[in-house]
Formats: sequence, structure tokens, C-alpha cells
Amino acid sequence: MALEGSFNIAYRAAKAALNKIVQGLAEDLKADGVTVIALHPGWVRTDMGGPDAPLSVEESATGIIETIDALTIAETGSFLDYLGKTVAW
Repeated sequence: MALEGSFNIAYRAAKAALNKIVQGLAEDLKADGVTVIALHPGWVRTDMGGPDAPLSVEESATGIIETIDALTIAETGSFLDYLGKTVAW
């Protein structure tokens, strides 16, 4: 949301919609004990991330698994990175 202008507007609008879905589902499912988050995998060396990305697939996946394993209902509705740190919406 901090980026201005219309560059990649469709992609950015889809990301904003995903964030709102996460927030809504988190609120709706909290009473059932279901934790819902958005998770940023980091900049990963893949076909999309490119060869200059700082993270290997293994590093990102390990962090994602550890973050998911450590989740509690207190994090529901959060946007976290692959290390479990809060990311600004």
C-alpha cells in the first residue's frame, strides 16, 4: 500500500485483496481456534525471484515450516515473513 502509482496495478490489487481475505477469515475463524496468516516467503532464488535473490529455496522453506510450527492463535490475522517477523500490511 505504500507504493504509489499504477505500476503492476493488477498484481498489487490482488495482493491487497488477499490481505483483506486473511484479515476477514482470521476474525471469522478465531473463535474456532483456527489461525490464519499471510506469509511472505522472502526473496527466493527461483525462476521468478532470479539468480540474485539472497535466499535458497531450502532456507525459505525451513523458515516457513518453523514459523508455521510456532504459530498460536495470538498471531491470527498477521502478515509474517518466513522468519516469523511481522511485516507491515
